Amino acid sequence: MDVNADIPLRFLAGKAGNAVIPDPRELLRPLQLAAEASLKRVGSSNHGFHVNVECEIPVAAGLGSSASTTVAIIAAVAKFKGVELNKKEIFKLAFVPENFLHGKPSGVDQATCIYGGMIQFTRPSSVKTVRSKRDPVMLVCDTGIHHATRTLVGGVVQKSQRERKDFQNYLVEIREISSGVAKALRKGDDEDLGVLMYQNHELLRKIGVSHPKLDHLVESARRAGALGAKLTGAGGGGCIIALARGMSGRDRISRVLRKEGGTTYKISMDRNGVESLPA
Repeated sequence: MDVNADIPLRFLAGKAGNAVIPDPRELLRPLQLAAEASLKRVGSSNHGFHVNVECEIPVAAGLGSSASTTVAIIAAVAKFKGVELNKKEIFKLAFVPENFLHGKPSGVDQATCIYGGMIQFTRPSSVKTVRSKRDPVMLVCDTGIHHATRTLVGGVVQKSQRERKDFQNYLVEIREISSGVAKALRKGDDEDLGVLMYQNHELLRKIGVSHPKLDHLVESARRAGALGAKLTGAGGGGCIIALARGMSGRDRISRVLRKEGGTTYKISMDRNGVESLPA
């Protein structure tokens, strides 16, 4: 089976001096595993099979590039073979390539890609849709500092073993914040949502997954009028997300963050999740 990936160079290396271009074999192997898992599920041979992947999501930036591409491959390969997998089946199969990449992933990335919209994720068997009163206006800002999730998670595990009591308290607080975020979204309370985002970032900083550049961009967003901002993904670099009061506020925050060295992306909500569409 032949798998090719077209990923723009700017999405691989981060900013000059902050990251190296990943080994192409490390990028392609999870994609191959995704295609193989899908073919195995539909009972088809992988001989003479070609998969071409085009990805416009920065790699190793905490934006779920691996989950999104592997989920798409699983759904597309099955569809090509005449099988329409349901979302639960795709979710289960997506753990094969994600385990290869991240060791023991939580499943939140693939759940987000598969189900779409906003979800409240506790564990793989508990994925709930959060229906918001209105969509929050947000943007993503990339530090350009990219790292492997597996390495970052390993460091957090070691720190948690050294500071067990503190970590237990942090996790209790984070669970409370998560519940509060779901309530704020349902009510459309952006003010409360923003406060909770800042609180979450502070806890993640204490846990040890932040980075000075992330902290700087969060504070820059706050000064620019953001209602809230926090790191997203595994941390150690990667991206922050910022909550704005409206479109003009988002544009102002974006300008400030770019001046501070970040790369900003305007984002919108996808409510459908993974879909197999005709070419």
